[in-house]
Amino acid sequence: MAGTPPPRTRVAPERRTRLDLAVTAAIVVLVVVAGVLLWWTAPARSTELTTADEEPSAPLPTESLPTELHELWRAPSPATAVPAVARATVLTGHEGTMTGRDPQTGQPLWRYTRTAPLCALAAAWPGGENDALGVYRNRRGCSEVTALNAGTGARKGNRTSDADSRIALSYDRSYALAAGDTRLETWGTNLVRGIEYGRIEAPVNPETAPDRHDCTLHSAISGADRVAVVERCSGDTGYRLTVLSSTMTSEEKIRQWGSELITESTAAAPPAVISVTDTTVTVYDGGGDPGSGHPGPTVRMFGHDALQRAARSVSGEVTPPPGSRPLTASGLTTYWTGRSTLVLDANSGQARVRIEDTIGPGEVATALMIPVPGAISLRDPVSGEELRKLPVDRGDYRGLVSLSVLGPYVIEQRGDQIVVLGPRG
Repeated sequence: MAGTPPPRTRVAPERRTRLDLAVTAAIVVLVVVAGVLLWWTAPARSTELTTADEEPSAPLPTESLPTELHELWRAPSPATAVPAVARATVLTGHEGTMTGRDPQTGQPLWRYTRTAPLCALAAAWPGGENDALGVYRNRRGCSEVTALNAGTGARKGNRTSDADSRIALSYDRSYALAAGDTRLETWGTNLVRGIEYGRIEAPVNPETAPDRHDCTLHSAISGADRVAVVERCSGDTGYRLTVLSSTMTSEEKIRQWGSELITESTAAAPPAVISVTDTTVTVYDGGGDPGSGHPGPTVRMFGHDALQRAARSVSGEVTPPPGSRPLTASGLTTYWTGRSTLVLDANSGQARVRIEDTIGPGEVATALMIPVPGAISLRDPVSGEELRKLPVDRGDYRGLVSLSVLGPYVIEQRGDQIVVLGPRG
């Protein structure tokens, strides 16, 4: 019929073979599987968080020396090496759970739980950010960091990176430090990484770090925007002290202030870093190296160039106690040598006094409080003179005790337990 357009011819798709359909289906399946795996492995899926209704008030400091102390509560906390004391809460870490507790009753104010194991927990920057830092283990080691508000449990941030299967977690006034056997890293209050040092998988720039290989890190402490490490690297005849900046240079490299061998051999246990200040790195050396020139336990002071400036003999064990960590608060750093407690000026790193026959480090609250067998010794923080001794029943526990203070409460880390002491009523 005139004016009738010719019928349209259907054009077959250019690609519609069985292979095309199979490939399309496979892609869809892979996308779905990837999405499911991402959801399945996401931390949020396996996380439970109960926050506090409001920020708790910090306990008022005591104005007089206590006359007696009683056990108020206790809780398991193998994730803490020393008491994790925040601005108004005591933190405990057990299995996959971080808990912020009322210091008087021990009742949970908030709780954060994951199915992953909790490697370490610390209460960081209580005078500022007031964070609870928890490090969880995954297939890359103790590598997943969660920051919560230590008062309420509210989420503040997360970070993840490569890590060793065990780490020591600590902090100074500006940076947190996670140190394992083969690598360490620092990050600031915003969880942005400062440096990573040691074993680094597939480094983007191999010239970023100092040229040392196959290093074992034995001890590391941060302070004054620096990190001091006692390590033993391939080719070294003894243990090495290395001092690094906590952040990268403008050229994205690690700044090394100094690195020197500080023992002639590795015949004895490695020394332990106990303090890093603006001018001094303080190290405890058990003196077991026959060629070191230090025939017994010694506190050795180094500059940031890793060169020794002074040394002082002390009483202690040849092998530094493996669980002993320095405690810094109220201008003092205390460290337990296995026989005595060293009291250092936290600003200079210089040793002030040595208190004999102790069982751990302590803290100042009106007086310097140091744990001793069956009691807490109250001392003058300048002279070390004993002012009073408060009996404490620790039952059959005979190990290291690390002591911190929050207001009128005394918090002791006894092995894998936190025990809080205070006045009755």
